Amino acid sequence: MNAFARIVFPIDFSDRCAAVAPAVRAMAKRFGSEIVVLHVIDLPPSWYGTPEAAAWATLINADKLRLQGRVALERFVEREFAGTPVTSQVEEGDPARQIADFAEEGAPALIMMPTSGHGPFRAMLLGSVTAKVLHDTRCPVWTGVHSEEISAHPVERWKRMLCALEGEPRDLNVLRWAAAFAAEQKMELRLVHAVRGATGSIGSATEPGMYAMLFEIGREHIEKLQREAGTAFEVCLLAGDPGRVVRQAATGHEADLVVMGRGVIQKPLGRLRSSAYSIIREAPCPVISV
Repeated sequence: MNAFARIVFPIDFSDRCAAVAPAVRAMAKRFGSEIVVLHVIDLPPSWYGTPEAAAWATLINADKLRLQGRVALERFVEREFAGTPVTSQVEEGDPARQIADFAEEGAPALIMMPTSGHGPFRAMLLGSVTAKVLHDTRCPVWTGVHSEEISAHPVERWKRMLCALEGEPRDLNVLRWAAAFAAEQKMELRLVHAVRGATGSIGSATEPGMYAMLFEIGREHIEKLQREAGTAFEVCLLAGDPGRVVRQAATGHEADLVVMGRGVIQKPLGRLRSSAYSIIREAPCPVISV
């Protein structure tokens, strides 16, 4: 059900992509997936259908860019995937759009991408291409953390998974996906829900009645979901911002993977949009968003 026939690995030849390559190899081995290493040549719009930018054609040698991209892709694959069967693919155009379109064609795919943040700035950065792919694609997307943190959660030794539920109608599909995935991968699954509003002016000490009511609403929502999904997983309810809550729960439960939904990202001004980004940025382990 949740097996990935293909893993699409978009690369820009950065150190971040090289750091994720071992995780791509391990995921492909675990799922028996085909690896497609994809490089998108970001040519000016005049080369892919926008006449307004045609003036760039006189300044940029497109053929040279294409050749450089293909050579760099071959070298990357030789260096990072030696001995591993890989399909190399070059596309041209807007990187995020090309990645999404390519992944959605053919067999079911998982997109694997790094995030951009480094050190104290990580919480502010996700990466424009990664953000656009999360917004545009319907495929599951794996996003990684820093390379040393990825190595602390090796795919071949996955044990625990955390499923973040937001209190949205789509939570039921996310829960069912996570439950099936955990069963197939023989992973322990816990659920986490961030209780919004139970911080700041409303706390256990300042407004104990309201605080307890907010938690009870969250608990009832998760219980209803579990009844509909036919599951009975342990639930962690914490007050605070979803990003911080998921990070705290993932650290406390020593989770190797976080699964979350991102469907509301596709809607204008959808609430989950900012929550999804904060969860991905702050998670101490890789995240698969579905």
